[in-house]
Amino acid sequence: MRFAFLLALALLFVPHAYAAKLESTDAAVAVTDQVMKRVASGDLRGGFELAKSYTVVPPAEVDAILGQAELQRPMLVARFGKSIGYELIRNDAVGDSLSQIVYIQRFEKHAMVWRFVLYRGSDGWTINSFKYADDIASVF
Repeated sequence: MRFAFLLALALLFVPHAYAAKLESTDAAVAVTDQVMKRVASGDLRGGFELAKSYTVVPPAEVDAILGQAELQRPMLVARFGKSIGYELIRNDAVGDSLSQIVYIQRFEKHAMVWRFVLYRGSDGWTINSFKYADDIASVF
């Protein structure tokens, strides 16, 4: 019984322990740009699935965030209008091991801010976290 518990616990951590590595922040911008392209075109699931490949965030957590985002989508469309694209706002580095890529997803009446925080470990860059919010003043 104890072995089964330990095996189940180990399997929970395997998928994100081997997140695909990115060779540079330029490669990370290319990946996050593809995430945003999918999200802005209405393929929220496709965007999250792509991000999941490069993040250390546990897959179950990404799936939970996706589920919440899909539930909120009708409210966002009613409030902000249709998605009309996205825009890279900035790519900031802090030292040699941290970077943040900030986008806005443009809607007809408002924008959502998307932040991807990257960390460079011994094997390259991974998406350490990503989040979105409707507080557009936070980009200034």
